[in-house]
Amino acid sequence: MSAFLPIQDPDRLSRTETLKEAQIFYKYNYTHVSPLALLDTVPTQDEFAVEWLIQMGKKVAVAFENAESLNLNIEVDIPSGGIWHFLERIESDIENGVHGLKKVVSDALNFNMELIAPARAAERLEDFAKLFRSIGLPPIAKNYSKDDSFAGMRVIGPNPVMIRSLSKRDSRLPLSDSEFRTIVPNDSFDAALAEGRLYLADYSLLEGIECGTFPNGQKYIYSPLALFVVNRTTKRLMPVAIQCKQQPGPENPIFTPLDGYNWLIAKTIVEIADGSIHEASTHLGRTHLLMEPFVVSTYRQLAPNHPLSILLVPHFAGTLAINEAAWKVLIAEKGGVDQLLAGSISASRGLAAGSVCQTQLHELYLLKSLTARGVDNPDVLPDYPYRDDALLYANAINDWVRVYLGLYYSNSADLIADDELQAWGREIASTDGGRIAGMPNSGSFRTIEEFCEVVSFVIFTCSVQHAAVNFPQYDLMSYVPNMPLAGYRPAPTSKTPATERDYLDMLPTLDMAELQMNLGYLLGSLHYSQLGQYPCDCFDDPRVVPLLGKFQQRLCEINRIISERNQTRRTYETLNATGIPQSINV
Repeated sequence: MSAFLPIQDPDRLSRTETLKEAQIFYKYNYTHVSPLALLDTVPTQDEFAVEWLIQMGKKVAVAFENAESLNLNIEVDIPSGGIWHFLERIESDIENGVHGLKKVVSDALNFNMELIAPARAAERLEDFAKLFRSIGLPPIAKNYSKDDSFAGMRVIGPNPVMIRSLSKRDSRLPLSDSEFRTIVPNDSFDAALAEGRLYLADYSLLEGIECGTFPNGQKYIYSPLALFVVNRTTKRLMPVAIQCKQQPGPENPIFTPLDGYNWLIAKTIVEIADGSIHEASTHLGRTHLLMEPFVVSTYRQLAPNHPLSILLVPHFAGTLAINEAAWKVLIAEKGGVDQLLAGSISASRGLAAGSVCQTQLHELYLLKSLTARGVDNPDVLPDYPYRDDALLYANAINDWVRVYLGLYYSNSADLIADDELQAWGREIASTDGGRIAGMPNSGSFRTIEEFCEVVSFVIFTCSVQHAAVNFPQYDLMSYVPNMPLAGYRPAPTSKTPATERDYLDMLPTLDMAELQMNLGYLLGSLHYSQLGQYPCDCFDDPRVVPLLGKFQQRLCEINRIISERNQTRRTYETLNATGIPQSINV
């Protein structure tokens, strides 16, 4: 017999009343980012925690100090005394201090402060580095233009989910064997293909996307193809060729590492495409927006003392608040995304919505996704730190979820008898609920296996996956030449030698580089909470204590393994256990 069956709860009436009240406060809205299911209005209890505001306030202060140090006169909407004043005031006057800090943080997250850098192209590459003052210049600025760094962006970058194994020649990229041998001596295209060492990053999703013009005129988005090979000797991924558009032709040449500035421009075109998909789809869509229906349904359908609610709620802290800021401001017309990304704001919103509503949930499970892309075998593709580290966490989270839920559900009958749980699953899948496609049996759980898979995926996405795609926004994206979010010139149509001026003219204007720096720093450097560190009063069932202890020990062990791996591979610190928050809160 299950230790917890809500249908047998003696306080059933009070539970029912609690859920009715929750359904008044938590209502779905399908117009914020149509047709996705988001919360209509964030209740007061789900606003940002004071501790979060303090941490973000410190980041905002650094951003403003960075602006002030650029030695230009600007009007900054900071109340008298500045941000530090409110941070100091909180201890003695928490109500007024927090109120002022809320406004400062809210204004900063609107990303509508006056930009200091001019709205013109850079005169020299150093102009981008000079934007960094109080905000530290990320180390990637030193070697971003190297081919090894470019390849690394596919396996440790902010969007490490794009490469797919090639099983046959792709007619869209007609690279000859002689061209391949020129780039990769002592190897051949056919040998690499037969051995499974060829990988393609395909950005066809962006073909035909409407380009934006705000705020500084015409921007360009591209749909390139980029070919990579695992080097026989080094075992590392290396770039071979890039085609800037999908269909081959005389005005769409294939560029290789032998093409000077044209090669750097082609790599930049790949990064622009990668960044566009990252921000709209991989990051916003498939973490923030995908998880919101799970949050809303948990509050609407599970009583606070339901074991699944107890487990999940810490993983939802701050999510509704940061998501509201995203759809209200970041992806609003003339917001940060409209300014930075190459696509029009309607195109970017469409990419975000499509990444959720056009995908089956089970396709996003980590191992299934890796297998579908043909990148799951470390013997064939040893150079993939994101995969290797993420799998450690996915397995640990899966084991933690199974033993925890096993305390309350010993068999399928227990699942089926739990009417709250079944209502939770059905609402998430329903067209008049969460609208998440691919829930098992349309949300009616029948087996422990499928139930644990969904819960594990939710926790993994709220913690590990979001960390993987969020924190590189500072480390790898705030320095614009490494990953611009828009192009300002069309793709080259011939192999006529390009110049440094051609390259600089393609990059975003300096004011947009400043905005991207600010956004990357504020969103990509705040680590609030830590995976596995649940509130001390979270679990009142004494049986949970030893199970949680084992999970926490395992996270420590994972951190040790990652540290050891980093001694002999591309350094990948994004998924260090101490840097993975418990929830999507930024």
